[in-house]
Amino acid sequence: MSSTNAHKLVIIGSGPAGWTAAIYAARAQLDPVVYCGVPKSDPGPVLPGGQLMLTTEVENYPGFEHGIMGPEMMDKFRKQAERFGTKVIEDDIVKCEFSSDPATNPHTLHPGEGGTIRAHAVIIATGATANWLGLENEMRLARMGGGVSACAVCDGAL
Repeated sequence: MSSTNAHKLVIIGSGPAGWTAAIYAARAQLDPVVYCGVPKSDPGPVLPGGQLMLTTEVENYPGFEHGIMGPEMMDKFRKQAERFGTKVIEDDIVKCEFSSDPATNPHTLHPGEGGTIRAHAVIIATGATANWLGLENEMRLARMGGGVSACAVCDGAL
């Protein structure tokens, strides 16, 4: 892909920061492409959409008077970004080669499924993941509400 057919903007990550960047970029006609990632499970679950995909009730986000489930919130963010023209690719970016002059020599990104893509600008919004201990039954108990918890921002009792 030459400089003339490189993407204007690639966003790596599909949590709240990635989707918010995509919404603003799409409205600014930057034709964003979001690489939302693929599910992983080692050592703990990592899902496209970030930690909110593992969150039940989100009650501290403005605009949701009665709260909202984390996965539902991320689905709404994605739909809003797509409504403004964001292209979504369900793959990881496994390597980035950044250029010192991306206007004439775009950055080179390597998707997990192979090949390369080029972009004049890259936003890395990959977020964070919980540090799981790796104990026997830890993931099973976390998934079923069995007293093992990890959350993006805990501001209330568990």
